[in-house]
Amino acid sequence: MEEKDLNMTIKMGAKSFAGIKDLDEGRPIDEKQIEDLCQFADARFDCADFRVLILIKTIYAYSDCLTADTKARIKKTLLDFKYWMDEPGDDSMCFWSENHQLIFHTCEYLAGLLYPGEIFTNSHMTGKEHVEKAKKKLLLWLENKWTYGFIEWHSNTYYEEDIAPLALLVDYALEEEIGIKSQIILDLLLLELAMYSYDGFFSVTSGRCYEAQKKDGNRQDTRDIYRYAFDSSSDDFDYTRISSAFILSKKYKVPKVIKAIASDQNPKVMKDSMGLNLQELKHEMDIKDIDRGGAYLWQMEAFTNVESIETTIDMFNHYKMYQNVFLKDLKMINSKLLRKLRLLPLLVRVLNPSTQGVAIQRSNSYTYKTKDFMLSTSMRYHPGEFGDQQHIWHAVLPNNIHVFATHPGAPFFDDNARNFSPSYWVGNGILPDAVQHENVHMSIYKCDQRKGFLERSRPQMSHVYFPKSHFNEVVIKEKAVFGRSGETYIALLGVHPLEYNNEDEIIQRGAVTAWICELSSKDEAGSFEEFITQIMTAQVTFAGNILTYKNQALTYKKAYQVDGVLVNAEYDRFDTPYVKAKRKADQLNIAHNGLKLHLDFNRLKREEH
Repeated sequence: MEEKDLNMTIKMGAKSFAGIKDLDEGRPIDEKQIEDLCQFADARFDCADFRVLILIKTIYAYSDCLTADTKARIKKTLLDFKYWMDEPGDDSMCFWSENHQLIFHTCEYLAGLLYPGEIFTNSHMTGKEHVEKAKKKLLLWLENKWTYGFIEWHSNTYYEEDIAPLALLVDYALEEEIGIKSQIILDLLLLELAMYSYDGFFSVTSGRCYEAQKKDGNRQDTRDIYRYAFDSSSDDFDYTRISSAFILSKKYKVPKVIKAIASDQNPKVMKDSMGLNLQELKHEMDIKDIDRGGAYLWQMEAFTNVESIETTIDMFNHYKMYQNVFLKDLKMINSKLLRKLRLLPLLVRVLNPSTQGVAIQRSNSYTYKTKDFMLSTSMRYHPGEFGDQQHIWHAVLPNNIHVFATHPGAPFFDDNARNFSPSYWVGNGILPDAVQHENVHMSIYKCDQRKGFLERSRPQMSHVYFPKSHFNEVVIKEKAVFGRSGETYIALLGVHPLEYNNEDEIIQRGAVTAWICELSSKDEAGSFEEFITQIMTAQVTFAGNILTYKNQALTYKKAYQVDGVLVNAEYDRFDTPYVKAKRKADQLNIAHNGLKLHLDFNRLKREEH
């Protein structure tokens, strides 16, 4: 293993330290915990920025509780650190994803504020110069989230890594503009957790989601944040997580209306639009501007797409990322001749690299939530294209039961930095055409498209995670399976015979497969037996790439109809009972049960009523 090619388990280990809670309560600790974070950051391993964030929290909030040696140790780490790709030094830190950009810019800004007159040894810049540099990047990042929403939409992993730095900016930013804008974006993240959680589990369609967090809500990285924000009975938090920066924040308070939304059990449809498609991006910003359009492309992780490849190679050379383990293979196409003749987009079209699927594009999310269950789908998200970590649909039932389908993928590379997605349960090899209307989801998995460069073997199947032992009752038929958890019911229908590989997996074989998922309850459907009868007597047809069920018809990559009416799957920024707004809205008004929150990002207004 290369020194910088860390295993994911090491990178995602403790990013804070248990003793931070003791420091917050004024008690001394064994400061070796802090030394461990310093050593990780000094080595510039990937995810070092997470540790630096907590070091900054520690020195800002608890300096009076630390020994002089530890304060000096933290200072040395902060002065020596590499805060952006344009600074000296080869390493394999990931700087560019949506959450990493925010964390790096937050660390640079707050470290510069802390030591304004000091020379930072890696950059040879003063702290004041770092502040000015980071401030511009921070304000652009915040503006993009307000305008377009989150690229890593509804992520129960990466929202933790957005919330923590925003909490630090709320607590310690010098400029009012940064502090208020950070509060506003933090409000939007907490609003999503409130709207899209069931039984405290943030389990909906997502731009980036991993296996453990899909299968078990208690393993979600946002779990402590939800519990702290919305469950007053919780106090046993894991302070080794970076969410400790949010939990220990002294200034940020969750708005009352958002707390009220979290407890609302009325049935509801919620729609939203997050991010941008690659074809939209050129109309929103100059993608050749590496500080704006280029930075946004890399937040999307759109490296090897037709629309992005020229900018990617420009940035690869500008930042000299030749040794970075994530990007080093771009050297294969870093040809002066290809660049001069503008042949890189053509090369992408010819090779059709499967890495195109890494790009996280705009999601139009549809979620139906009741007191009995929640079902969520990213509507018609790039069907037939390559995927990576995008989680297209998810059902959650009482007792922490989760059900979802994927087309199994395989990692594009073997090194530790890139060998974990897509995989058997993470993301999709080929993305489905997926739709939803209220409590019914339908999806077609068509896996007979053209092969891609770097693509491994492509399974001719799709499969569902269905943890049979977690249900109170399960009924299995040739092309259907039914589950009951308390008074909540779920039905899964296939168009080919289903195979039961183990206690958790249902396989449907074929180059073209389809799934129907319907949820209901005793209140809606009567007994479990009556529910099964209702489903089994409903007509399902699948022919000519057209899937029909009850009052719905989905034609692959073409029309989707409900009751004979065409459904538009392009959504506004928010269309929910609590907030309605067009894309790129100037203001947001969030309301529920007489409580209101008015947000106006550009006028720095955050008003509760």
